[in-house]
Amino acid sequence: MSENAQHEASFPTGSGGRVRAVELNVSSRSHGDDAIVIAAGEIDLYTAPRLHTALSAVIAKATPKSRVTVDMSGVEFCDSTGMNVLLSCLRQVRERGGELELAAPRPAVMKILQVTGLDSVFTIDSQPAVLPGN
Repeated sequence: MSENAQHEASFPTGSGGRVRAVELNVSSRSHGDDAIVIAAGEIDLYTAPRLHTALSAVIAKATPKSRVTVDMSGVEFCDSTGMNVLLSCLRQVRERGGELELAAPRPAVMKILQVTGLDSVFTIDSQPAVLPGN
């Protein structure tokens, strides 16, 4: 299974110009009971629904007791909306007897996880996600 999608949004500024597009790319791969969701870009109020949709689809297709890993190595920014998406998906996976892990969060994202105490809620691996056999 491989899914790729991109979500871009640009918003008008008061001067009639446009601000930089906010972008989030999400792709997924699976093998057996393991799935990896790779996120790259910024996760915020505007892009978090894309991550939620992608993660929920992976969780729905996964077998019970699956391990879903979100590779965060390409995530430059994640606000509270993004953290709430990750928590919601963690609950979904755990209800099915599985686990959701975070892989390779960048320092800025790791700091948010630490400040909020979510570093003790999630299993966090410092290395990027790899499927078994790869």
